[in-house]
Amino acid sequence: MKLKNFLISLAVVVSSNVFAVDVADVKAEVSFRDQIVNQANTFVERTVNLIATPFMSDKDVECLARNIFYESGGEPTEGKIAVAIVTINRAQDPRFGKSVCEVVKARTVVVKSREVKRTEMVRVGYFGRPEKITQTHTVTEQVPVCQFSWVCAGYARQPKPNDERWVESQEIAQAIARGDYEEYRAKYGTALFFHSTGVLPIWAKTKKMVTKTGHHLFYE
Repeated sequence: MKLKNFLISLAVVVSSNVFAVDVADVKAEVSFRDQIVNQANTFVERTVNLIATPFMSDKDVECLARNIFYESGGEPTEGKIAVAIVTINRAQDPRFGKSVCEVVKARTVVVKSREVKRTEMVRVGYFGRPEKITQTHTVTEQVPVCQFSWVCAGYARQPKPNDERWVESQEIAQAIARGDYEEYRAKYGTALFFHSTGVLPIWAKTKKMVTKTGHHLFYE
């Protein structure tokens, strides 16, 4: 009887130890599983972002950084990111260009007409003396129009390496190339146009505004 009780007690102790080990194993397994799930979710999100971002060469990253700097160098960080995302959105739209650099440097030629007054010496009548007559002539000219004003402005000098605005513009361009800024990508995902709050271009009336950030208005 004593032996039986001893064996029963021993079995209970062993079972308890096994149960404790099993619980620990289960907890470890659950923790490991959660870690794997989190890693998988991160991988999926990163993959989706990379798919949503066109392939960017080092030259494209440089073009993007310059566009951020010249278009929004004085804007807050989100304003710079927004301009970068608009540039990326355009690179995914065949209307604007096949690469980031093509989008940034894109320009079109617009034919504009203007009236010019000219004063000429004209003989009035067969025996008349020459007289000054001012006439109005219509002159047409081809004017280059850049998608981003700084490209045609001619003031885009090489940024200073220690300029904080340039440093941040480069960092943002590199982060965009990695597929970062998920939140801002969602916010500005449909934005293709923007302009300064100090102007009101004619085309803005035909677009749907997405949001205002800093001193820029963004449109679909």
